[in-house]
Amino acid sequence: MISFLLTLQRMLQAMLRASKDKEFQVLFFFTFVTFLSGTIFYSQVEGLRVVDALYFSVMTLTTVGYGDFTPQTDFGKIFTIVYTLAGIGIIVGFVNKVASNTKAPHPFRKTRQKRHAAEHQADEENENEESR
Repeated sequence: MISFLLTLQRMLQAMLRASKDKEFQVLFFFTFVTFLSGTIFYSQVEGLRVVDALYFSVMTLTTVGYGDFTPQTDFGKIFTIVYTLAGIGIIVGFVNKVASNTKAPHPFRKTRQKRHAAEHQADEENENEESR
């Protein structure tokens, strides 16, 4: 449980850091609109409860797809095809943006910082040798 809470904290911090980025703001908006449109569609056309429609939208676009809900109408099936093809790209972009703003856990961060410092020092030594 503690591991989950720490991961959740890192994810929320990453989203706060990313929220200043214009690209993140656009991806967040499109992700929200995509989930909202799917939720409205599935609740109105397929007759799912709002919570079930949101659940189905998220499971579909994150490609989890448990199979507990499936579209029953032909229109719902066609919508799901288009919804999935368009929505997965948006979700992948959003998750990638959040992940790129997530800081590594403490031990990994130190290793990366040491490697970066060593590379920086090697670059400086190369520049000093070339200027001689």
